[in-house]
Amino acid sequence: MNLNLPALDRLLSCQNLLIAGMGGGFDIFCGLPIYFDLRSRGQRVHLGSYSFSDIEDLRDGERLTDTLVGVTADLEGPFAYFPEFYLSCWFREKQGEEITIWSFHKTGVRPLLENYQTLVEHLGIDGILLIDGGVDSLNRGDEAEVGTLLEDAISLLAVGELKQVPLRLVACLGFGAERDMTHVHVLENIAKLTELGGFVGACALVRQMEAYQNYEEAVLYVHEQRFQDTSVVNASVISAVRGHFGNHHLTEKTRGSNLWISPLMPLYWFFELAMVARRNLLFSELRWTDTITDAYRGLLRGRRSLATRKRAKIPLT
Repeated sequence: MNLNLPALDRLLSCQNLLIAGMGGGFDIFCGLPIYFDLRSRGQRVHLGSYSFSDIEDLRDGERLTDTLVGVTADLEGPFAYFPEFYLSCWFREKQGEEITIWSFHKTGVRPLLENYQTLVEHLGIDGILLIDGGVDSLNRGDEAEVGTLLEDAISLLAVGELKQVPLRLVACLGFGAERDMTHVHVLENIAKLTELGGFVGACALVRQMEAYQNYEEAVLYVHEQRFQDTSVVNASVISAVRGHFGNHHLTEKTRGSNLWISPLMPLYWFFELAMVARRNLLFSELRWTDTITDAYRGLLRGRRSLATRKRAKIPLT
């Protein structure tokens, strides 16, 4: 059973497609089912990640710039938090493959754009699919609550500048898994993107898919590594695909908090990246940032300058 991927013809037309996590080492895991599905169809696919690990100070790996390294299972650990490394280890140990995870250091927009340009040239990339674990990449900046918007916005704006890349899409997985989010505003944003022609479709993960089974195995393998933190979004997606509902906890990390696992979480939502980027209201404050601190200050300035939308609830109960 394959994923019923939207824009499949466009994805398969790419000679070298990059699937990249938008922020945090676990976002790229949300792209693994798509990665496995496309490879089963003969597609050449690469993996990338805007990392939360210390990429700049790594001593090993295939270094393309000071802040862009190809992470493989050959790195010498142990590491306190390095999902990209442990994913490479899973590929070697469980799949018998040597897979590089191209990892970007957590910077502002300008260095990340330069790193993407370098990687595009190095790999001959002609398509980029940015992956968001959750949906905060769809926030514009004027929502009542924006979750962890910053890293997603940095990735979005950097790739939005890569106009030489013919195909650029965003895919979100795990609706409802994030806290501190006004999800009714996200749905309002999706409706507007739909009106403008920027929403290109949706599909769902189910347990019978081999691509999903590989994804689940990879997530659980990394969760089991010593010192490695677990992913709330990916754990929530797995719980939902298994058929759990409500306040179910797959990992100890979330014990004591109130989760709402639902059938919305295994849904992928796909969007035209350029249109999502154009609607981001923080662009002017983030575009010329060099460090993550610069970007955070820009986020605060931008949020203060915007009229915040009124809080609302989804009227389904």
